[in-house]
Amino acid sequence: MYLVNNRIPVKNEEHLRELKERFQNAPQSMKAVPGFVSFRLLKAEDGSHLVAETVFETKQDFINWTQSEHFRKAHGGRRAEEGRPDVSAYEVLIP
Repeated sequence: MYLVNNRIPVKNEEHLRELKERFQNAPQSMKAVPGFVSFRLLKAEDGSHLVAETVFETKQDFINWTQSEHFRKAHGGRRAEEGRPDVSAYEVLIP
C-alpha cells in the first residue's frame, strides 16, 4: 500500500470550516478512483493545520490519479505538476 499525506495550513476558524466542507465528500468521491483504499482528514491538536491522508493500493495508482481528470476537478483544475503543496508519501510496510 501507498500512503500520501497532504499538510494544509489553517488560517482561521472560517478557513477550517471551508476546508472541512471541501473535503466532506472526498471519501465517497475517491471510491471511483482505481486503487483507492481510504481517506481521512486529520486536524493537528494545536489547530494549525490539517492532514489529508489518502491510501492507495500502489504508488502507480497514486501517480495515475494525479494525472487524471478526477484529480484536476478535485484540485480546482490544477495538475499535480503545477506546484506541490506540503506532501509526504510512504510505502506501508506493516498495515
